[in-house]
Amino acid sequence: MKYRCLILIATLFTSIACKNINPDKPSFSGDPIPLPKAISTINVPLEIPLTYLEDHLNERLKELLYSEKGLSIGNGLFTDIDVYRTGEVTLDSEGSEKISITLPLRLKGNLKIEKKIFGQPISTSIPYDETLLPEISFSPEIGENWEVAMANLTIDSWGRTLKFDFLGYEIDFDPILRKQIENMLNRQLGSNGLSKISFKSLMSKTWQAYGEPIEIEQGGTVAFIYTIPHLIKVNNEVTLDNTLKLNIGLQGEVMTQIGERPDKKASPLPPLKINEDTINLIDITLPLIVTYGTLDHYLNKQLVGKVIMMDNNNELIPKEIATQSFGERALVKMKFNMKRDGKKDLNGELYLVGKPNFDRGREAIVFSDIEFDLNTRNILAKSASWLKQDQLLAAIEKNAVYPIGSYIKETQSELQQLGYISTDFASFSVKNTELDVKDIFVTKDDIRLYLNARGDMDVKLNHTDKVLD
Repeated sequence: MKYRCLILIATLFTSIACKNINPDKPSFSGDPIPLPKAISTINVPLEIPLTYLEDHLNERLKELLYSEKGLSIGNGLFTDIDVYRTGEVTLDSEGSEKISITLPLRLKGNLKIEKKIFGQPISTSIPYDETLLPEISFSPEIGENWEVAMANLTIDSWGRTLKFDFLGYEIDFDPILRKQIENMLNRQLGSNGLSKISFKSLMSKTWQAYGEPIEIEQGGTVAFIYTIPHLIKVNNEVTLDNTLKLNIGLQGEVMTQIGERPDKKASPLPPLKINEDTINLIDITLPLIVTYGTLDHYLNKQLVGKVIMMDNNNELIPKEIATQSFGERALVKMKFNMKRDGKKDLNGELYLVGKPNFDRGREAIVFSDIEFDLNTRNILAKSASWLKQDQLLAAIEKNAVYPIGSYIKETQSELQQLGYISTDFASFSVKNTELDVKDIFVTKDDIRLYLNARGDMDVKLNHTDKVLD
């Protein structure tokens, strides 16, 4: 995008004063005003359907889930037991914090009875083969390594009674099996199931993409805008439409570098932090640099040699324009030739000093708190009738206005690029953005504009199976 001059020469003048201005001695003294950091904040919901977790579990869980020999169940009773998975695992939401698992099981084994009746040892073995459809619930958590961890796993229902009558012995398998099955599920779903569902690859690639430089053109000069990521955070919730929702937050500082592409090495994924935000939001502050050389080039192209008509048919012709900092304000120096009707021509230099501001109504950068000075060899020229300050400034205003509405619109597309993050399995893009000029600062070498874009993010899952690596 063509990088244009963003200074309007005296579009809106308030508190106009005439005083001696020395370009070599700025009126401001003291430490330079510190520039604020340009912060980029992205908070985006990533929704993973529970069906993808189901597919992952059904691929990972083996048929034989648990096997135990000689398990004591008290009163001289022992059992050999095998627990099989007999069907597909299904997941359902139980609100914002819980997921229920329906896991069809088969219990197969032998109940061994070893008793002494009337002093005689009796040993027998009774086979059993039972099917169950237990309902299990747990709270999903994102672990430190970005894996899906399980908390508070509980068997809520077996789907049927676990009380059985064996030769007059009533055996309740519930207290016997509950702890064993819960431990088994924690092991199985932990080592082979849900804990294998890790978002670390997704987060690493998102982290790297977030800091990738974007190349733009500024008035023939190549510049790079990039983000130095600072932190990444997440929280999770389960929605009623059976979706695991991750609220991912990214934050970093946006930088601008003119010239060569920044030699920026990707930083490692930082420790995970808890995200307190659940809204969909992008808030990017973009620092743009207007060098005085770029500004000079534009002003000279627009004004030098152009006739500015004054009263009494006098003509003001700019010959050379230069800009610089003047403390916390900006200074414009303009050498000119004045052709006066019936009088000798005058040559001199005009100084204008003011603070650049953004006029939202006119979509323009303007000067406020203007100071004006004239440097000419003709001492009497300062009191001449042609030098009417209001008229002169109005003439400059008429010929040097530079609206930036189109510039703001073009910058929106660049901000969308800055907010666009693409990985193999998901793409994040900016939508519904509102762009505004947040602030303007004058530095020794340039003028800094801080543009702010706010909106929300659109998320597209490309290959969800790769999310679950």
